[in-house]
Amino acid sequence: MKQAGIEQAIADLKDDSPDIKRMAAKAILKGCPSPGDIFAPVLKDADNTTTKIIYDVLSDSSHDFSSIFMDATKDTDPRIRRQAIRYLFRKGTFKIDDGIKWLDDHDPYVRRRVLSYLAWTREHPAIEKIAYISVTDTDPVVQKEALKLLGIWGSKEDAGLIIRALEDDNTDVRIQAVKTLEKITGEEFGNPVGASEDELEWITAKWQGWWEIMGERS
Repeated sequence: MKQAGIEQAIADLKDDSPDIKRMAAKAILKGCPSPGDIFAPVLKDADNTTTKIIYDVLSDSSHDFSSIFMDATKDTDPRIRRQAIRYLFRKGTFKIDDGIKWLDDHDPYVRRRVLSYLAWTREHPAIEKIAYISVTDTDPVVQKEALKLLGIWGSKEDAGLIIRALEDDNTDVRIQAVKTLEKITGEEFGNPVGASEDELEWITAKWQGWWEIMGERS
């Protein structure tokens, strides 16, 4: 693509029509030898619609735009942050240290996505952070997701933190904590699903008693 064509495509990215924006982004991607050098400065000042279209086009490309999507993890739109993190994981450029940092994101859907990707790394720092999130996150759905993942990738060493989730205000979190403990320890002190509040309290007490003994041995 000649310089005049590049300049016209960049101008078309500012058009009111989403279709024209998308065609312009595709033209830059196809016609420029280094499209990332064109898109990076455009994205700094682009409106939300233009930004979303560019990221969609780049995401579908076989080229690696990890540096651009790394910047996108700081976008104000949580949908773009989720897309960026997914892209980095797909490209194999998702790093554990970054994932742990992104678990502080204020959007619970971002945190849930990061949790699943961290779990797949199966690295100890990642699993350790997931265990911590299972008892400290402010969203019970995120807590439950963390506990479910620990049931798959965690170990008996994580029981100490999970025990703390048995005191959570959310009943569903407490039930999931019991199910996770059963999976990682092989122990069982009653089925929490469908249990009454009194029955759940009894099950919780049994698990806490078990941990008092096991924790002293570890």
